[in-house]
Amino acid sequence: MSALADGEPEWCELRVVGRSRAGEPLEMLTVRGGPRSALVMAGPHANEPVGAATLVTLARYVLAHPEVREELTWHLLLSSDPDGGRLNEAWSCSWPVHLEDYHRGFYRPAVGDQPECTFPVAGFSGQLPETRAVMSVIDEVRPVLSVGLHNADTGGAFYLVSRSESGLVDVLASAAARHSIPLEAMPSDCIGLSSPGPGVFVVPEPLGLADRPPAASGEWQPAGAFSMHYAARHDGLGISPEVPVWRTLPIDLPAAASAAYLREAAQVLSRLLERFPAGPTVFRPAVEEQVAIMRLMARIADENPVDSANQDLSLLVPLRGAGMLLRHAEALLAEGAGGARLRREQAALEDVFRAWCAKAEQALRPVPFELRQLVGYQLDTILGAARLCAAA
Repeated sequence: MSALADGEPEWCELRVVGRSRAGEPLEMLTVRGGPRSALVMAGPHANEPVGAATLVTLARYVLAHPEVREELTWHLLLSSDPDGGRLNEAWSCSWPVHLEDYHRGFYRPAVGDQPECTFPVAGFSGQLPETRAVMSVIDEVRPVLSVGLHNADTGGAFYLVSRSESGLVDVLASAAARHSIPLEAMPSDCIGLSSPGPGVFVVPEPLGLADRPPAASGEWQPAGAFSMHYAARHDGLGISPEVPVWRTLPIDLPAAASAAYLREAAQVLSRLLERFPAGPTVFRPAVEEQVAIMRLMARIADENPVDSANQDLSLLVPLRGAGMLLRHAEALLAEGAGGARLRREQAALEDVFRAWCAKAEQALRPVPFELRQLVGYQLDTILGAARLCAAA
């Protein structure tokens, strides 16, 4: 990005728009063009690095194709969570990515520590420094299009959107077909959401804290709103093009079996966590959140048996928790905590991790997509959505 800005000073400006909690700069490249703005953000979650490659490709494309700058000025944010991204570098800096390596090096902070999930709602003012920086950018540039470049683990391509736009259905279908990526019929995260067409799901307005129904004991709860909600304050269209890292085989996992597996995995991780020393690390709250997510997923499976059947995440979320718990143990041991007892618990957890990993590998048979497929799909998505907004 620095090279692009230095090489095209007439069109480009690279600036720091904020800093992370650890002091990392949040850098944004602006490619000047038309009177309206598009904002594209990579790394909205710590474990989602594909968008960074897409963002660099998009910057080069926009500079090489003046027609896409006629209506829009492009603002490209390199990452909204660089601190979390650093903790995924064991696997995210190389391609292809293998399932076991991914989960051994996995980190995703608890929702209250995720910049993408802490935008304001009624009764919630827990904005992180990174969130406040993105809010300032959105208020400054007032984007007609806001894109968060997410990637899922497995399955197919789909969109989360801030409002129903029928034109996005064709954009998604065309981009997925061009790059040989299947469409995801019903993502686990989208059960119960409205849809204007295949693969496109509308994210509802977030409820204020006082309006939320009480969560069941130990279940996951959201923190704040998403960036697309905040961009909607300026009438912008928000879109999150999700793309899978691995191509997988269809699995046969009825909802009842999924719920049972998730509840058992949550109990296993909870018991192990209780036996670990009490020392804090960044991984402990993240593991506790994965346990809460498993309990919520199990209840959703009970209540939505058709849509909850054959969901890959039922096998993968336990692996996320186990991988981060292993990292928690390693961090404690590095600090001199736990001694021989912790090493025994770590060995027991290693057995659990290997068993869960073997189960997922056997069921899913994951094969990494080529990075160019994923980047090409997200690039086509961005340009297609930009055409819709420019024509509006």
